[in-house]
Amino acid sequence: MTTLISKVQYKNFEAGEFVDIQKRNYADTIKLIESFPWNSQRDKIVIDLTNPSITIEGNNNDFLKFALFFNQKYVLHYFDQTQILYTKSFINLNEGYEYIKNYFEQLVFNTTDFKKETTWLQHNLKHFVTQDFRYVVTPKSIRTYLISTSGINFCLSIVFLILFLSKGLNSINTIGIIAILLVIFLIGGGLHLIIFFNYYNYVKDKVLIMSRGNDIFYFGNADNPLKYDKKDILQFTTIRSRGSRNQFSGFAIIKIEFKNGTILKIPNLLVDYTALENKLFEYPKIDKNKLPYL
Repeated sequence: MTTLISKVQYKNFEAGEFVDIQKRNYADTIKLIESFPWNSQRDKIVIDLTNPSITIEGNNNDFLKFALFFNQKYVLHYFDQTQILYTKSFINLNEGYEYIKNYFEQLVFNTTDFKKETTWLQHNLKHFVTQDFRYVVTPKSIRTYLISTSGINFCLSIVFLILFLSKGLNSINTIGIIAILLVIFLIGGGLHLIIFFNYYNYVKDKVLIMSRGNDIFYFGNADNPLKYDKKDILQFTTIRSRGSRNQFSGFAIIKIEFKNGTILKIPNLLVDYTALENKLFEYPKIDKNKLPYL
């Protein structure tokens, strides 16, 4: 009897967030679909690929997702191994069962009855693949962070340095050299590096494990992070230097305050601040416009 991995996604989950992940045969998958609270999950949702749904993982790097759709309908999203999306909607829940059965039985899923969607540049794989929502600092994340926060400043620093060297050291007095080096430091990324290392030294050995739909999350030392419950949160504050011309606008800190007085500070070197705000959407938010220094 063929078994495939199936998983559940509820309202307010983020892309890649699933629960109850296990292998099931066709009959058990149908039981899972029929026991899902479709009516209550339909309330106040925005139809998208990440929605209340049951997703089945195929053996060919493909996926079949049974989800809510417009006008009280249901929809099957088939996402094949070439990342092409096909859809078919239904009025009644059981109208999709024959296609789910075919998905279990056919070596190549038949999409004849499905509509091929235009999804150019949409990167839809994230809506089907399970993510672990584990955030740590890596060499790749450091490079990406420095380019996004300080890339322009580093380029200006190189330009000033080239101009400085092209004049020759002998043609510039000591005060001039100090002034030029100070300018390079101030607008060429020196101050950015101070903030970067402030963040890096704080989070280099830490991990954050948090998703949008799960109240339980972990933060702290990577080997033994502490457990927290979102329901204990009093409020959170986003600290940023705002303004299109503000050279520190790429840096941010989220400060999470708990009812018992505990405070967590999470810089955006570890996780993007907008992603973290999205995970904490149910709790009071304060915006503070100031230099985000730990």
